[in-house]
Amino acid sequence: MVTSKRYRTGLNQRFGITTDRTGNKPGIWVHGASVGEVITAKSIVKRIDEEFPECEIFISATTNTGFSVAEKTFSDKNVFFLPADLSWITKKVILKKKPNFILLVELEIWPNFLISAYKKKIPVIIVNGRISDRSLKAYRALSYISKDFRKSLTNEMNTFCARTELDAQRFRDLGIADKQIFVTGTMKYDNIPTRIDEGVSKELKGLFHINDDDLVLVGGSTHDGEEEVLVRIYAKLNETYPNLKLILVPRHIERARDVARLIEKMGFVSVRKTEAERSHYEWQKTKKTIILIDTVGDLGKIYSLSNYVFVGKSLIPSGGQNMMEPAGLGKPVVFGPHTFNFKEETELLLKNDAAKVAKTEVELFETIETFIRDPETAKEMGLKAQKIINEKRGATNRNIEIIRNIIMN
Repeated sequence: MVTSKRYRTGLNQRFGITTDRTGNKPGIWVHGASVGEVITAKSIVKRIDEEFPECEIFISATTNTGFSVAEKTFSDKNVFFLPADLSWITKKVILKKKPNFILLVELEIWPNFLISAYKKKIPVIIVNGRISDRSLKAYRALSYISKDFRKSLTNEMNTFCARTELDAQRFRDLGIADKQIFVTGTMKYDNIPTRIDEGVSKELKGLFHINDDDLVLVGGSTHDGEEEVLVRIYAKLNETYPNLKLILVPRHIERARDVARLIEKMGFVSVRKTEAERSHYEWQKTKKTIILIDTVGDLGKIYSLSNYVFVGKSLIPSGGQNMMEPAGLGKPVVFGPHTFNFKEETELLLKNDAAKVAKTEVELFETIETFIRDPETAKEMGLKAQKIINEKRGATNRNIEIIRNIIMN
């Protein structure tokens, strides 16, 4: 919290200073750590709202970006930061919010939070549940150390909706009873849009001065080091393809200033989205412009403008970002070799020739140039990716059937 703005924001709420929930409606506390989990929660929250209007849903997030997206996505609900995992704080917030159920997206198992819920006899439901080897070892070790944690984790009131059979087996390895575990698939495919409203795309094109005959390369969720690579590639391609435009979307918007400086240092003009939105902003008459997105929650809309997409956090050994969002829009996607956080998605796309992996800057340049030279093949690749996502939908329905039984009992 001290060193990172991502966790320093909302300190009062993190330390339990939050509003009390009033009223007598049954409460469902939904938690998603960051942007991805919050977006994943969207479909299940919508279904619960539809089927159980008598319930009140409230949303928490861990990171500042997750909180911002939650406020936009769930503007009609109480949104707050997850309390720090100290027992006196988690007890206090649970008493204030009075949840009847807690729904955790993916694997947000914070020991004291879980123990506090267990002691108040509040059922915990994990949806889109996934657990890595590293997490398995950590939770197993913690179970040996803390009897309370072991009891709270294996509590028979809890339910675990796992993404895959492998995840389900890892939950079993933690001592959770088989009757509490269900394999329901991943909801992220249910939340991935396969189209963006044309009016939204048209408005953004006008904002960024993108013409109908322009080609757009989007670098999505980029991290330090990747923007420099993309700008170098863009500089080379732009010599041959002057109608090519580059849009950079850093994963963490607090890096926008540094990325803008990099763009200027490399001889280009940086145009931030927040600048372009100002009525008095004047565009410079130059083709050496790179658009920089410095707002939260707009990545999907920006992808809709693209002809080609590079998904970041993948040229550096950090595990990658969600490549399924641009794939759902039918865009030809390329990413680097480091996508271990999205192993399933990477394998699914690559084995179906629905994406490309570029191990080096040279390969990335060649891949994007191939997309430009062979638009039909690029288009076909995007459509294959979109078809895969359509075929993977349905996890939300499976999860809601289980949640329905829990709420109604």
